[in-house]
Amino acid sequence: MHARTGRISSWLVAGALVVGCGDDGDDGETTAGATAPTSITGASGATGVTAGTGGETTGGDSDATTSVDPSGSPTSAPTTTGGPGCSGDQDCPEGQHCGSWSGQCLPAGGCVFDEDCDGGQTCNDGVCEIGGECGAQEFALTQVVPNVMIVLDRSGSMDGDVQDSDKNRWEVAKDAIFKLVTTFNEEIRFGLVTYSACVGNGCSAGTIVVPLAEFNGGAIQQFLADKGNGYLCDSGDPETSTGNTLKALVGEPQIQDPTRGNAVLLITDGNESGECQDPNDGPSAAAELFAQAISVPTYAVGFSDGILGSLAEIATSGGTGMPYNANNPASLEAALEAIAGAVVSCTFELDTVPDDPSEIYVFFEDMIPGLPNDAGNGWTYDPSTNTITFHGTACDALKDGLVDDVDVVFGCDVPIPG
Repeated sequence: MHARTGRISSWLVAGALVVGCGDDGDDGETTAGATAPTSITGASGATGVTAGTGGETTGGDSDATTSVDPSGSPTSAPTTTGGPGCSGDQDCPEGQHCGSWSGQCLPAGGCVFDEDCDGGQTCNDGVCEIGGECGAQEFALTQVVPNVMIVLDRSGSMDGDVQDSDKNRWEVAKDAIFKLVTTFNEEIRFGLVTYSACVGNGCSAGTIVVPLAEFNGGAIQQFLADKGNGYLCDSGDPETSTGNTLKALVGEPQIQDPTRGNAVLLITDGNESGECQDPNDGPSAAAELFAQAISVPTYAVGFSDGILGSLAEIATSGGTGMPYNANNPASLEAALEAIAGAVVSCTFELDTVPDDPSEIYVFFEDMIPGLPNDAGNGWTYDPSTNTITFHGTACDALKDGLVDDVDVVFGCDVPIPG
């Protein structure tokens, strides 16, 4: 695994192995946890006996084995001796519970028989531990990478000066985009639009010059590499056709992908030209993009001194709040990185569909109890796409690099040790 500080890639590589719950010791056993410093692990939702145990469930490292007769009752001697007899938790001292099979008062996590433990655990020296009933099926968990269409202004004013640089706006913008698509090449599917198209009266919509694709950083760099000042529009007419360009992206199939997030990243050095706002202005076009059934938010970056104006309206109408204002190379790079960090996905696809989604459990840093199954600050599972999505503070923690170990477990409500 590769670590990038403050981003979700610090804990996940696409295709990371998710392994079974517990070490069975059977032939073909799978060791829980990944080999890198961080890991994503999981287990199958299988119930019943573990393959290779001959119908018996072995309690971890304990020498005691509990077999079950046809009536469903444990037949072996208990692993340890419990407390007083009980018929329910109300019969036990505070902090203890009534063992479901032994009928004896037990401390939290304590047991007499394997059957006193929750599913997926066995009784080892009087303590419930992850055991053979979880199976050892392997899963792969893959990050669902979002789509971002970069929309780059090529109007003649992009040859203007830039603070803290001997390069012009076009050259600095290219440098910042090069860094963006290199840094996030594995985490975002990029495409590129340049506008205006420099035809007609100068208010023509831009065109998709690099179609959106995975690992597309190299293609975008290659396209822009030889595009110097001669690539800028120099018609003498109004050229900043932001509204027409955004309108042309409404319904664009490349950013109407129902399986992933879709967004537009607008980079311009000025407000849109007044003459180019008929029939489409930037805020209304951004609102149309955002209002689609597959919503496309618009992030706006003003790359010049003091730009807000219509960009603030575009960002608000486009669902992203406020625009980013950049007036030198460092602030432009920071703006693009912040936007990319915001759109990086917290959704992950499982390569195998769990038998029972209600038996999915998720843990950060092996902490018990696990992360709640909710859309506020926990996680949700989407059976239509077989994906898990983290939300709110859980997603933020992953993106900020605050979580090193994530366990996605099937059938066991405890994390994978290690």
